[in-house]
Amino acid sequence: MKTFCFTVDDNIRFLRELTEHPRDSLFDHPYPAMYRRFHEKYGLKVQLNLFYRDESFDLSQMTDRYRDEWAHNADWLKLSFHSDYENVKPYEFSSYDEVYRDCRAVHREIVRFASPAALAETTTIHYCLTTPEGLDALRDNGIRGLLGLYGDEQHPRTSYGCDEEEATRIREGEMIARDGVVYAPIDMVINGFDTQRAIATLAPMTVRQRLWIMIHEQYFYPDYQWYQPEFEQKLDAVFSLLTDKGYVSHFYEELL
Repeated sequence: MKTFCFTVDDNIRFLRELTEHPRDSLFDHPYPAMYRRFHEKYGLKVQLNLFYRDESFDLSQMTDRYRDEWAHNADWLKLSFHSDYENVKPYEFSSYDEVYRDCRAVHREIVRFASPAALAETTTIHYCLTTPEGLDALRDNGIRGLLGLYGDEQHPRTSYGCDEEEATRIREGEMIARDGVVYAPIDMVINGFDTQRAIATLAPMTVRQRLWIMIHEQYFYPDYQWYQPEFEQKLDAVFSLLTDKGYVSHFYEELL
């Protein structure tokens, strides 16, 4: 069976808005409502990786009024740690204690406001860089898999301290296990393309058995400086292509 995993990084704004302007339902907010439409249309499973805080809000303030809904929808909608806040390469040189503290804080709040069922066992760390000690801290917080950026043959890169031999194998779609954590590639960052280019770039990849794709929350909002008005249209085109090619949506942790 061909599978794809879909994740979203940099999430926090919709949680702040759900708290500051309470709705009757989690899905009365347009952002999670969009993902539910995709779930209903394509069987999509969505993992949202969270910041702990932004300039005016942190997850300890997040309302638990939607907790039952989070729990009820955890079979297709999960949450995980991404970073403390929006900053460049936050864990490139970080100690065990810093990474453990930040990951633990996000996980604690997810369990509180969304239930243990909503907590994912995989994630993508902001900028995909950690020290060996940071990796230990993530594993000790229950993280079993990490998605990273490994570039392509023309522009190779690596993540999480993987060496070039490992990075090459991951770049080609292999999952690599090391020290209790499994590493896999992000094959496409969707907000880096318009709809036409996204489809043209993704289509040749559909010979693979597994694909990992992602996008960032902030491009959804009209007041963001790099707002993408085709955000939903582009995702719909991507999920339509993958479905037509025989892919089924899974959480990354289901592949481990």
